[in-house]
Amino acid sequence: MTLAEADTIIVILSLIVILLLILGGYSLHYSRVVYRRNEQLNRILNALNDYRAIVGDKNMSLDELEKLLNEKQAKVSSNKPIPTEEAQTFFVKMDARLNKEKPFTDPDFNQQALVEFMEVDMETFCKLVPRYSDPERTLEYINSLRAEYAAKVLMEPSECSLDDIATKCGFKSTSAFNNAFKFAFGIMPAEYLNSVSQMFKKKTKKSLFSSFSKMFLAAWSFLLTM
Repeated sequence: MTLAEADTIIVILSLIVILLLILGGYSLHYSRVVYRRNEQLNRILNALNDYRAIVGDKNMSLDELEKLLNEKQAKVSSNKPIPTEEAQTFFVKMDARLNKEKPFTDPDFNQQALVEFMEVDMETFCKLVPRYSDPERTLEYINSLRAEYAAKVLMEPSECSLDDIATKCGFKSTSAFNNAFKFAFGIMPAEYLNSVSQMFKKKTKKSLFSSFSKMFLAAWSFLLTM
C-alpha cells in the first residue's frame, strides 16, 4: 500500500466518523423533539379527558365548566413537590428570624402562630418543612428554641428564679421548661445554673488573685527603686 492510498483511506474513515457524529446528533435532537411533542400531546389528552368527564353534566354552563377545569388544574399544581433547595432556604430563614425576634417567648406561640409569623399558608408551610406538619412536633421545635434562649439567660448574672426564667422564655409551666431543657442539653436547668455559678466563682477568684498579684509586683518594684 502506497502512502497516497493510506492517506485516502484515512480521509474516507474520517468522513465516515464525521457522518456518524452528525447522524447521532440529529438523532438525539429528533428524540428530544419527539419527547416534547409527546408531553404536549399527553397534556392535551388529559385536558380533553377532564373536559369530557365534566361535560357529562349537560346542565352546567360554560362558565361553570371553566371554573371546574381551573380548580382541577390549580389542585394539580399545588400537589407538585417543592424543590429541596427552596425548602432548606426557607427553614434557615425561619430559624434565623425566630432566634432574632423571639416570638416564642409568647406562651401561646404554636404551629399556627409560626405559620402566620412566616407569612405563608398552612399547606405551603407543611410542604416547605414537612417534618413540622405535625403540630406536636412543631411544638417540640419551638420548645427547643425556648430552651436554647433559657440557657443564654442563665449564663447572665440574675436574681430571677427558675420559674421566672421559664415564664420569660415562653414556657407555660416549670415542668415543661425542665423537660425541654433536659431534652436539649441532657441536664436539668438547676444543674446547669449550678455549673454556671461555679464557673463564675472560679473566674472571680482567679480575677481577684490576678489583681492582687499585679498590685504586689507593682509595690515590690516601687520598693526596689527607693
